[in-house]
Amino acid sequence: MKEILKIENKKYAYQCLNQALNMGLNFKLEKNFKEKNFNVDNLNDLLDNPVEGIELKELLKYFEKEIIPYCSNFSNKNFMGFPDSGNSLAGLSGAILADFLQQNLINSSFCAPIATYIEIAVIKWFRELLGYKIIPINSIWDVGGIITYGGTGSNATAMLLARENFRKNTMINGVNNASDYKIIVPKGINHYSIKSSSMWIGCGNNVIEVETDNYRYNIQELKKVLLANKGKIMSVVSYVGDSRTMTIENLKEVYQTVKEIDKNIWLHVDACHGFSLSFSDKLKNKIVGIELFDSIATDPHKVLNIPYCISALLIKDPHKFKLITSTSDLIMQEDFAWGQVTPFIGSKCWISLKIWFMMKNIGIKKIGKIIEQRCEIANILAHKINNSKHFILINEVNINAVVFMYVKDKNNLKKDIKKINLLNQRIYSKMLEEGIYYLHSFSLPDDRGIMEKGAILTPLRFMSGNPNIKEEDLNNILNYIIKLVKELEDNE
Repeated sequence: MKEILKIENKKYAYQCLNQALNMGLNFKLEKNFKEKNFNVDNLNDLLDNPVEGIELKELLKYFEKEIIPYCSNFSNKNFMGFPDSGNSLAGLSGAILADFLQQNLINSSFCAPIATYIEIAVIKWFRELLGYKIIPINSIWDVGGIITYGGTGSNATAMLLARENFRKNTMINGVNNASDYKIIVPKGINHYSIKSSSMWIGCGNNVIEVETDNYRYNIQELKKVLLANKGKIMSVVSYVGDSRTMTIENLKEVYQTVKEIDKNIWLHVDACHGFSLSFSDKLKNKIVGIELFDSIATDPHKVLNIPYCISALLIKDPHKFKLITSTSDLIMQEDFAWGQVTPFIGSKCWISLKIWFMMKNIGIKKIGKIIEQRCEIANILAHKINNSKHFILINEVNINAVVFMYVKDKNNLKKDIKKINLLNQRIYSKMLEEGIYYLHSFSLPDDRGIMEKGAILTPLRFMSGNPNIKEEDLNNILNYIIKLVKELEDNE
């Protein structure tokens, strides 16, 4: 049976895997971010039950012709809406090897002996970069972090820790008076995972949104909410690079404000984007104070050019993981069994290997230069937007996100927000249809009063996550938008 790997079919396996590898490389090096748009009317064609199999080489040919052209290419430099480029060769190598080696990090002694210690090393590196204290590592309880499958998983685990810190033994006794388990987030820029997490862990929809100024907490409003709900707040969440504007919170000010009112509140920072600044000696001062927070969520797949999916949750006091430990004779009660401290995760693949490969290959100093380059590219685009009559900059560029709107002529601007929103939505739709470039789009309150304070905008968002993006690419995307608008107007 040649479909199952064995020594006798090594040559056939090599041919098939080499064919798959070439397909993947060719896809990542395509000119446009997407070749075709899939019509949902054809969905049923994909749902037919494969009663009879297809020989693997033929199946790969079919996949290359009929499936890959509809995929979005995050590695393409024209894909400018997200930073998740996934084009580190070392990261890709680690991802491939992790699947080949098939280590299960739920237990260490027999499932994943060396893999467990490699994962510990990766977490230690992140803790050091972000300023958390390192203690001697004699067991899993000394590590102070876990690897999860995404930022949502990291945020959900942080909220679970916050709940147990707030009311001990809630895991055993259950949630009583869910309305007392409140979470504070900044209004308009908070990530959906916090609200979802609150509901997943049985605390209900008890998220309080606090007003913001320039996409950061209004400290006076934060104080009011804390005092009005004293004794009922289990966590305050801040952002070091929120998912819309990539703004960095005033970390020290938030920390001092919260702890002066209630020292028991769990302070969590979603730094899935912004933790990358810790690699740069030049930029790490922007996140001073992050080490004061009880937990930090990071998303290496967003910022380290490695393939999906991986996140790391770090906590200030490593032993706090004992608040949410799992006990089962299916999980070895041994010093280094990750399964004891990874809620929502059972069997666990070696996804941290791609981080290990990338960091060992490039090194922290060179990674820092890459981070500096992407921030510089974002600032160059912001400068171009400010000097163009066609565009208005919406956010203050803190990291590598540039939020802007096409307005035709800002020197003679009529602030008809409904009309401007509609035009930018049409630009976005046309961009999706053509598949040449991609910028992200979402709703966003005008927190800086650029158009109208508090108005809901639907801007475009550029993110410089791909190291291949150069200044000429910035000129190209702006000229492309101007061309799209002309085409839209000509077709009216």
